[in-house]
Order: sequence, then structure tokens, then C-alpha cells
Amino acid sequence: MFSIALLLLLPAFAYSAQHTDDEYVSDQTHHKVDSLLSLITADAPDSLKLKCYNQISEISDNPDTVLKYAQLALDLCDESDFYHIYNAYDAISWAYYVKDEARLSLQYAIKALPFIERTGGRADKIAEECISIAKSYHELNIRDSIFMYFNRALDIYLELKDSASIAYTYRSIGMVNTDFDYKQAAAEYLQKAFVIDSVLNNYLDIADDYLFLSTTVTDHRQKLYYLKKSVAIFDSIPTDDSYYICEHSNANQRLARTYIDLARETGQRAFADSCYIYLKKNGISDSGPNDWNFLTHSCYAEYLLFCGKTQAALDVLLKCENHLSQSEINAPLLTEYYKRLTDTYTALGDYKNALASFKMQHKYQTAYANDSTLNVLASFQTEQTMRVHTAEKQRIESENRRLKTVRTSLAIGLILVFILVVLVFRMLIIKRKANRILLYKNEMLDQQNAEILAQREEIETQRDLITEQWHEVEDVNHKLLESINYARRIQRAALSSEAEINKVFPQNFVFYRPCDIVSGDFYHASRCGCYRVLVTADCTGHGIPGAFLSMLGISALKEFCVTEEDAANPGTILDRMRNFIKTTLVSDSNFPIDDGMDMTICCFDLATMEMHYAIANQTAFIIRDGKAITLKGDKMPVGRYVIEKEHFTSQTISLQKGDTVYCFSDGIQDQLGGELSNEIGDKFLRKNLLSFLQANSGKPLETQCQLLDQTITQWRNGRQQVDDMTLVGIRV
Repeated sequence: MFSIALLLLLPAFAYSAQHTDDEYVSDQTHHKVDSLLSLITADAPDSLKLKCYNQISEISDNPDTVLKYAQLALDLCDESDFYHIYNAYDAISWAYYVKDEARLSLQYAIKALPFIERTGGRADKIAEECISIAKSYHELNIRDSIFMYFNRALDIYLELKDSASIAYTYRSIGMVNTDFDYKQAAAEYLQKAFVIDSVLNNYLDIADDYLFLSTTVTDHRQKLYYLKKSVAIFDSIPTDDSYYICEHSNANQRLARTYIDLARETGQRAFADSCYIYLKKNGISDSGPNDWNFLTHSCYAEYLLFCGKTQAALDVLLKCENHLSQSEINAPLLTEYYKRLTDTYTALGDYKNALASFKMQHKYQTAYANDSTLNVLASFQTEQTMRVHTAEKQRIESENRRLKTVRTSLAIGLILVFILVVLVFRMLIIKRKANRILLYKNEMLDQQNAEILAQREEIETQRDLITEQWHEVEDVNHKLLESINYARRIQRAALSSEAEINKVFPQNFVFYRPCDIVSGDFYHASRCGCYRVLVTADCTGHGIPGAFLSMLGISALKEFCVTEEDAANPGTILDRMRNFIKTTLVSDSNFPIDDGMDMTICCFDLATMEMHYAIANQTAFIIRDGKAITLKGDKMPVGRYVIEKEHFTSQTISLQKGDTVYCFSDGIQDQLGGELSNEIGDKFLRKNLLSFLQANSGKPLETQCQLLDQTITQWRNGRQQVDDMTLVGIRV
């Protein structure tokens, strides 16, 4: 994560290297400002003053100047001056963003947005304001709102068919996903930006796309491919634009670092030599680094360390330290620097200084984490100040409902676990006590075999005592059974009720047959914005173990499947479910826990007649006009798995009126049955289930459920049920 943070911070270093405080206002801009101020006389009308103040705030590149004159413009505005109010708020938002005060920037950007909308202004201005809001949310790490405003801007640009702005928005979304370590999503958006830039022949932007794509891959050789492409384009196209000059140096530095990483990985000197070539292109100064080339010198120290020139590497790093004492460098860079210094001192055998450097590394790493935490707290404070905004208010209410649901579910789960543990321990104590008594009596009987007749009365008394104790054991078993039955009531209460399912899906049937009293299968139906969500899951095992997992799954699902954005990306829900299972069921070497669940999530958008779905180790069917469409997903469960992908896949399929969607666990297809002559029995199999659904899909749903129950009962032919059975049918 530090390498990504350093990449994102490099443009800021370039800006600070090329712009001092005295360079905020160019001579030309200063002249324009003076010209406008000369128009503002004591007897000048307010309308002229307002116009001049707004123009000054628009053309000035000094944030303090912008804040001053934008506020003066606001003081002169009437309530109906929508456009002038928008200009002032927008300028103030920009000034605070430049001053690195994201919270204040966000407040004014959100204030500006409704005023440009009221003016019926240009759509591209609305899109630009949405991007400003998204960037401020990014600074405050409020993820849902980031993508909401980026997507709104993207929709506007798509409607306007503004290809350059579409590519810019895709690139921005890609970089945000990179910052959050969503590499697959980042790569998809950056590839879209690359395609558009290629069509438009925006070569410098293409080089930028290659540079950003290098952050989405972990393979060094794939990184080399992207970075070489980026450097080649930057080398071939001269530019005076400070941003692209920064990105050119950034690409050289990233390429050098990739080469030195390959050198350490393979031990080949040729890679290190290539690293040195690109470091020279960035400029290695004997006098030490500045903000602009600090990372270049840090990489140069790694190169010297690889070449065995440990003392030279230390000298370079110490020059960096002299610079650090005179500059304000951010915590990630300081952490990276002291890590390099620790490695170098260790290579020299100077363990005292190595320890001191390691302590400094830990200090700045902790400071970076604390800063991130403070940013999150500041973001929540910002949300409270903007409660008048309807969308933000709904998000907070939704969060409160989710937390309440989680607390209630966890409390119920803990109470259930405590009751079961107490009953099990009590039963074990009683059984152990009875076994000890029986063992003692048997030994006495063996020793006193000759005195059986004389002691018959005593033995009968002892037998009565044992019988009484056995009744106590039976009583405990009876209480345990009652507790499990009560647990079934709790589990059924956690599942979606018939009324809830009918409200979400008017045409449905639920075939739910637990193998034991409580079940490892569960289903859930809810509405998330415009989506109607159906979830079916099969947890590891059945009975009490499966019930524990199902309660965890239901609790987590009610947390992670809440908003419309969640339902639009069901694969992300499975990702969060998997992380929740992993962190909740902590495993160690003495007691490995590989339990999890197979799950299908179907999100129906009946307005567009589309269904977004994600499937973990299950299969679902759509029966359309008697023909089956098989829905398959990822061959991995929601939990720990030997070979697992980084993310579950979200897929989309179009629906037609009259389609019937069937989601099910593997209990039906694994049920043993058939002729009694076969002692073991045969499995019902998926093909037989599909044949049944195809043959009966046109019948009323209630009839389908009854026929399925009859079919399974006949197939079992008196055999025991082997697993929980669940099948939910939804007719569109």
C-alpha cells in the first residue's frame, strides 16, 4: 500500500518543486486582477462590483485571493442570483481543495451543485462539480459517495458524447479503485480510458494510462511492459505541461524501482544496470535530493545496496536525511525512507543504528495510520454538517439500521451459543457422574460375587438409584431437545417470513426442508433501492453446526446487502461476506476452521428487466418457455479455500416476462433414494431436478412446490434425509 500511496503523492511533489508561494500569481493574472480592481470605485453599482469580484475569483490562482473576493461576491448576492452564488461557492471549494482542506472544500462544492442545477446551466458544469465533490470525498475516504458522484458525472459525459471527458472520468475512477486496492476494477476502468485515448490519439494521456495500469498488476514483467510503453511515449513527445513532466519522471522512477525489485528477486545484475539507466534519466545529484527527486535517490540507494556498495548506499540515504530535516515530507515517504535506512545499517552490521532507524520507521508508520483514522473521523463530522442533503441523510439512517440489526443478531447468536454450551456441559457432567457410579458398582459386584444372595436387597436398592439417575439423564436430554426446538424458532425468525417474501416477490414458492431440527441452509429476500434481492445459501454441515454458520451468514448479509449500490454489484457482497467469515472464524494450526457457505445472490431490476447475480460454488436455472438457462458462477465457497480468486464475479442477464428463476442448495440433488433393492441408494442428481423444473415450470408456483415435495418423498422411498433441502422459485 505504501508504493501506491507514494505514486499518488508524486504529482504533489512535482508541483511543490516548480511552484513557490511567490509564484501563485503570474504577471499576466496579476495585471488582469489590477485592471478589474480599478473598475471598482466608491460610487460603482453593486452589480458591477459583483461581476468584478466573481471574475477575480475565477482567474486568480492564489487560493487566499480567491477566498477573499469570492466571499465579497457572496456578500453582494441576492437569493435569486443563482449563477453568481454558484461561481462564488465553486471558487471557494477550489481554494480550500488547493489548501488541502478537503472537508471545507466538500461543504462548498455540495452547496454549489444545487445552484448550477437551478440555473438550468450547462450539463458539463454540473459534471465538473460532481467530479470536484467526488475528489473531496476521496480525500475524506468516504467510498460510497466517491463512486456515486463519479458515476453521475460519467452519465452526463456519456449523454453529451464528450469522449475526452469520459476518458478522464474513467481514469479518475480507475485511480480511486487503485488507491482502495480494488485492482481488477481499477484495471477495467483504466482499460476503458486507454481505448478512448487511443481513438482520440491523446498520446500523453495514453502514456498516463500505461503508467496507472502498472499499479494494477503484481507481476514485475507485466509492470515492465506497461512502464516501458509509458516512458517510450513520454520520451518521444516533448511537453511544457508540468503535470506530464511530473508523470514522465514518475514513470522513469517506477520503471527503475521495478527493475531493482526484479534484480533482488532474480539476483541478475542486468536488471540492476537497467535500474541505474532510468535513475540517471531522472537525475541523481551528489548534493542530495529534494522533494521532486527524493524517491529517485531512495531507489538509487537500493541499487547501490544490491551492488554491494553498502557504504555508498548509506551515504546517499544520509544525504536524504539532511534534506528531510529541512523539508516537510509526508508520513508514507518517511516510513519508506527509514525502512531503507534500517536495511542498509543491518547490511553493514551496525545494529544499533539499525534499531534506531526501525523505531523511526514504526513511528511514522503509526503516524500515517493515525492520520488515516483522523481523516475518517473528520469525514463523519462532515456528513453531520450536511444532513440537509437528502442522499447523505438516507445513508446515515441506513447505517444506523444496519448497526442495530448487527447488534441484535449478534446478541441473539451469543445467547443461543451460551445456552447450548451450558446444556452440553451439564449433560456431560451428569453422564460422567453416572458412569463413575456404574463403574464403582460393577467392581463391587465382582468382589462380592459369593455374597449375592445375602446382598440382594442392597443391590436392588442400588439398581433403583441407577434407574433414577437414568431418568435424570433422560430429563436432561428432553430439555436439550426443547432448547434445540427453541433454537429452530429463533432461526426461523431470522429467515425472511412468507409475508416479507410475498411483498418483494408476489409470485414465489419456497421449498425448505431442514435435515435436522435446525438447518444449515437459509434464504433471504429484501429490497435495496430499485432492486429486489433473493439470496439462497448452503452452509457447511447441517444441524447445530450448520445453524451457527447460517445465523452468522444472515447477520452479515443484512449488513452487506443494504444499499442500491450493494445490489448492483452482488460479487462485492460475496467478497465482504468472505472477509467477514474469515475474520469471524479465526483459525489456528491446532484447530483449523475451513467452514464457509455456498451462496447465490440474484438482484432483480424489474424496470430494466435485468438481473445482476453472483454465485459462489452453486448453480441456478432460469426456465423460459420450457427451456433451461443455466447460471454458473465462481467455483469457490464464501470462506477459506485452497485456490481462491481475489474477487467474486458479478454477472448480468436480461429477463423476459414469464421467466421463472430457481435457486437451490445441493440437498435435493444429493438425496439418496430409488429402489429398495439398492441398499445404499442413488442420488437424485441435478439432471433429474432440471427435468422436473422444465416439465412443471408452466404450472402455478404453489402446485410446483407440492409436486416437488411429492417427488422427493417418493424418491426417498422411506430412506432418511441426508442433507438440508432448499429451493426457491421466483416468476418474473
